[in-house]
Amino acid sequence: MKKIVLLSFILLLLTSCATDNPVSITGSPTRTRSLVSPFQAVPGEDAVPYPQPVSVLFQMENAPRAMYEPNDGVYLAGWLASHTAKRGFNLQAGRNHAVYVHEMYLCDEFPHMWLLECMAALATPLIILHPPVDADCPVPIGDRIEYFARRLGLFQMPMFVVYHPPCNRSMVVSAAEYTLIFRYARALFLAHAPQAAFVWLAPDTTVTPRNAFFPGHDAVDWVGVSLSAVRGQNGLDNVIDSFAPFYHNFQAHHPVMVLPLGVSHFSRLDYTYRITEASDEISRLYRALLGFPRVGLVAYADAFGLTYASRLLGHNTPTDDFAVSIESELMEAYAAAVANPLFLSMLEREALPLAHGQAADGTSTQPAPRWVRSPNFGYFYDGAFYVDVETLNSLNIATPRGTVAIGDRSFVEMDRLEAVFCRDRYVILLMGNSIRN
Repeated sequence: MKKIVLLSFILLLLTSCATDNPVSITGSPTRTRSLVSPFQAVPGEDAVPYPQPVSVLFQMENAPRAMYEPNDGVYLAGWLASHTAKRGFNLQAGRNHAVYVHEMYLCDEFPHMWLLECMAALATPLIILHPPVDADCPVPIGDRIEYFARRLGLFQMPMFVVYHPPCNRSMVVSAAEYTLIFRYARALFLAHAPQAAFVWLAPDTTVTPRNAFFPGHDAVDWVGVSLSAVRGQNGLDNVIDSFAPFYHNFQAHHPVMVLPLGVSHFSRLDYTYRITEASDEISRLYRALLGFPRVGLVAYADAFGLTYASRLLGHNTPTDDFAVSIESELMEAYAAAVANPLFLSMLEREALPLAHGQAADGTSTQPAPRWVRSPNFGYFYDGAFYVDVETLNSLNIATPRGTVAIGDRSFVEMDRLEAVFCRDRYVILLMGNSIRN
């Protein structure tokens, strides 16, 4: 009977490559050395002239989900210009978007129409809420936050709220003041709009949970960070290389959203359009992000109205153009990139995560294992996949005899382990070695 259950589980994984939110383990190796850029696509199962790195995921049991965190996949989201129709953008992309983004100040007019547009498009709102400018907002900030939370609560719909996103270049309050008001706002939203998941947006990818402006794990449902492939003298920034350490710092605690993602196709450094290069990079980034199983939302930066988003992507200078909807080749690349079924067009609408070990009907249940990304890469080479021995050691998995050296490190062929390659995510899944949280 046990063999039948195990076989069914493996067949399910091979069919869907199902993933859940991961939790990292104490003592995971932190260094990674690769022979080539660690986020190239695996070309398939044909021989290649050099080893190509592949992300390795392992299972973690008893790991609860955060609010609205998907069981498997990544919410597809868009950050559009105010004049861009959501349904028109969906048609161009060939996919509905699960989430749309709206940026505003706390004392701006309440966005009734925009929220109704989201409802009409069957999309979930994500509101980036900046603190008020004193001259334009005579109402005390606490009263204004409560008013806004009460108005949102009347909609009785799932949503995300990014409150007072910090920015290293423009913060005018101290860390103590910032965390105090963030936590106060969180309490007001819990009381008046409990259907709103609270998001803390990091100022950059160097931030860790020890950052003075991080308000605490108990005050945050999701964390977010922007990734902008801005063009410099040496070409586009490799944003995934900088994202990986940020992800590993937060994956044990919260799902991660990329808010926003942007790829430059025009730079005023040389006033040159590079449409094809940008198209290739969009495809590469969306595929690479699937190798991070707790990335739960990616919002592409099509265009912006307020200056904060432009500063996030353009490093304070308006030198790059990130929009995809104005260029047919870019839009085709975007549509192809998000066609993967792991990009989700609908929110999983559990208003609050279930109590650990309890199903919706109150009966006892055991959470399914979740997937965690190892800091160490596996490799694809000469038609075979290999797993780093250091990854196996960190999980207390016995290393089979006959290891293979790649560079100055030892690897084991995947076929000698209880593991499979998931083509949808381009990852190696280590199975049958669950780590209990």
